[in-house]
Amino acid sequence: MENNNKEKNNKVLAVAALLVAIVGLSIGFAAYSGTLTIKSGATVTPDKDTFSIDFTNTPDGVDPDPIIPEVYPEGVKADPAIIDNTDNPTVSGLKAYFTAPGQKVSYTLYAYNNGQYSTYLKNILFKNVSGATSSRVCTPGTGASDALVQTACDDIVLSVKVGNEAAVTGTKDNITNHALVKDSSEQIIVTIEYLANGDLSDGPFDVQFGDVTLEYRSAD
Repeated sequence: MENNNKEKNNKVLAVAALLVAIVGLSIGFAAYSGTLTIKSGATVTPDKDTFSIDFTNTPDGVDPDPIIPEVYPEGVKADPAIIDNTDNPTVSGLKAYFTAPGQKVSYTLYAYNNGQYSTYLKNILFKNVSGATSSRVCTPGTGASDALVQTACDDIVLSVKVGNEAAVTGTKDNITNHALVKDSSEQIIVTIEYLANGDLSDGPFDVQFGDVTLEYRSAD
């Protein structure tokens, strides 16, 4: 009697945050992976083009033009984000410059399903900064005291909203009923915010966030 065992194909979208000035962010897709294993010993690797998701700045197709951020209030500075869909699709260069509490920067982009079947968002994972035990690390600049910087650090928040899911600032796993059908897109909003009434530092500091991974699979 022959038994067939099909593993779920899956796609991982990595959202990585890295401060370059005061706050910075980069987003990327991890490499596609998927195998179909038959008990007789043959292994089939599906064509990755059947499971394909790209970044785009428009919901109606794949457009790699830079993403211009929305800032609040007017006058807050932020850099545009750059989309690169060659090899592993990435969005990089997201960077905000905060000077006071109550400021925020939001980047709106889209995940577009170029594949041949629906995919399902299963997990949004916030990882620790490399080499650290926290998903957010603040480093004092010249003249800033570490104690005040760490207090203010708690008020610098990174949030990610995917489709109809509520915005999250930490891991959300075991998501169900979140489909991205083929030839369609869903909105992703990444917001970096210095909370209103947040604590102040006595000097400049940098904020580094760990990776945020969005995991899509071929089955719910």
